[in-house]
Amino acid sequence: MGRFSIIQRNGSGYGYLIYISFLIAALLLGSVFANSAMAQTRIVVIPLYTEEGREAKDGGKSTLHYRRAMGFIENQLVRHGFEVINPFAKDASEAEYNRVMERAREDSVLASREMCKKYAVDVAYIVWLSVRVKRTSDGYCKAKARLDGQGYDSAGRSLGANVSKTFKVTRRDCDDAVAEVEKEVGDVVGRKLTAWRGSRAKGSVVTSGSGVSQKPGGTQTEGGVLKRRADPLENLINVRLDGATEYEIAEVFGKVINTVTGVTEAKRYSSSLIPDNPQACFVIWRVRIEDTEPFRLQANVMKMIDDILDAGGEITLKGVPYRYTAAEIDLLKGLRPGDSTTREIQFVLDRERARDREFSGRHDPYKARQQKETN
Repeated sequence: MGRFSIIQRNGSGYGYLIYISFLIAALLLGSVFANSAMAQTRIVVIPLYTEEGREAKDGGKSTLHYRRAMGFIENQLVRHGFEVINPFAKDASEAEYNRVMERAREDSVLASREMCKKYAVDVAYIVWLSVRVKRTSDGYCKAKARLDGQGYDSAGRSLGANVSKTFKVTRRDCDDAVAEVEKEVGDVVGRKLTAWRGSRAKGSVVTSGSGVSQKPGGTQTEGGVLKRRADPLENLINVRLDGATEYEIAEVFGKVINTVTGVTEAKRYSSSLIPDNPQACFVIWRVRIEDTEPFRLQANVMKMIDDILDAGGEITLKGVPYRYTAAEIDLLKGLRPGDSTTREIQFVLDRERARDREFSGRHDPYKARQQKETN
């Protein structure tokens, strides 16, 4: 009887261990899948459609053409693991969309960055589509479409996924010809962007037999040229400081950027420091980040700046000495976060904010110096 009870206890113990092991495995797998889901690249497709001189602002049937071309591109992007944001969603007004599209004709990079910010995405792919229709001598309708596409990340960097194609379709009915051309454009471009290797070697296309990993159900996990070009740039972000008219301010900020938590490498790319003209002043760094993300980095930078101000300009942070007078760093108390995307963060020296904070007395280098002298 005693032996049976021991066996019973052991059996229940084994069952408990198995249950605990199952829970741990489930939690681990859940975290892996959660991280995988978070790692999805978010993209918005922005088609520019022109048919016989009609513009997007004309409304009417042009909206249908946009949606049709976009839909087949999005089908392929979703199929290959992208998180796709539709610019025609309820939160995007047609007027705003048309305004940005007009700007895209003049500056694709600017429009792309603006759309990435608006829809909170990593990548914007801009498509220009023009369709012409003419009657043939035998009464058919011949539709000819020309498509150009360019991809940018949210820092305005080209992804090297430029496309230029011409399509022709002939049908008895003109509406059918136009619809077929638009469908073909969307599907072919979507397949190209998600399957094209984007390499010079053989100009090959990823196929089911080329060793690309497959999801259950035969869906490729490879995201094509957009995914391969976007991923290496994920940890390379731009940091921009606007409004710094004095070299000392840029120097302090540069030291912070080089030593802040999460940054492994920083390089200053360009700067313009013009006395008495803060709107024309900027400094741009490109940084490599690890174990962090842009918005957390933004918070870490703000915290380090506050620590320097609270020390009156004389402090050693992470082995780097800061030896500045209160006057040299006083304007830093007006620093605030500016516009940001998943690939770029901005800081602005706001002089009005600096004056307002003088009333509160927080992060005032003069006050910190006085306290040190008193002590």
